[in-house]
Amino acid sequence: MKKLSVISLCLLVCLGVHISLAGDAVENTTYPGTYLIPSAAAELSARYFQRNHQLMGLAFQDSVTQEQQLAKLPGYKLPKRALFFSALIPGAGELYVGSYLKAAAFFMFEVSAWTYYAVYRQKGKAKEDQFMQFADENWDPTAWLAWYDGAPKELKDRFTHASHMAELIDQNKKTQQYYEMIGKYSEFVVGWQGVPRDLAYDFDQIVDYRKNNCQIADDYMKQRAKSNDLFAKARTGTTVAMLNHLLSAIDAAWTAKVHNNRLVKTSLRFEQIEYGNRLEPGLSLKIQW
Repeated sequence: MKKLSVISLCLLVCLGVHISLAGDAVENTTYPGTYLIPSAAAELSARYFQRNHQLMGLAFQDSVTQEQQLAKLPGYKLPKRALFFSALIPGAGELYVGSYLKAAAFFMFEVSAWTYYAVYRQKGKAKEDQFMQFADENWDPTAWLAWYDGAPKELKDRFTHASHMAELIDQNKKTQQYYEMIGKYSEFVVGWQGVPRDLAYDFDQIVDYRKNNCQIADDYMKQRAKSNDLFAKARTGTTVAMLNHLLSAIDAAWTAKVHNNRLVKTSLRFEQIEYGNRLEPGLSLKIQW
């Protein structure tokens, strides 16, 4: 019986030692974590890691302020800053990031757009001066006003712009409307060279005469149309320039992001962290560059 008791005691001791060693092995085991996006990590933190909230708070603070932390790294470029630079001057954001070829392309496109605008605006202005001079030489406001003053009231009531023209002539103002109206509307046909100063006060006859017998007014309108076309082309240059600002800004931000992705590799990892004399679950932000 004594031998049996001694053997039983030895077996119990060995079993206890084995269980103890096994517990130590489990306690010292680390488990590789899985990569988590910040939103999922936040959920895990709220649900499982309340015991170590201070440690977790520091980990999440790193993830929240990741942009500010990364901005301190050598060579890191802020996308917002690149976007602002290129929105101001196309190509400046790309130059800030270090994409010199694209910076030159956007800047040269900007210069070309404004050069196009300046050239066609100058041409439009020259043509405008030309048709205004033509009008001053071939349309007599005094002759028209004298004819209009003698027109019967029922005829004047059918005119839509004659009263405004009379005011401009009385004030000796030659505005943009002045030069537009004399060629565009039949009520101003009298005053052009070759048109009888005593043209009949009949509305239909006036319209017919302007349509079929006043070539000089038609030539004038063609000159105005040419000037307007040139100004329209100039405005196309400004539109292209604005689009270039927009595209360059978007490209600069994207280029900065690509640059940073190549420069920096970041990972938010869930793993066991040694805290005091024990292991605790936590999130670690690892950066390699």
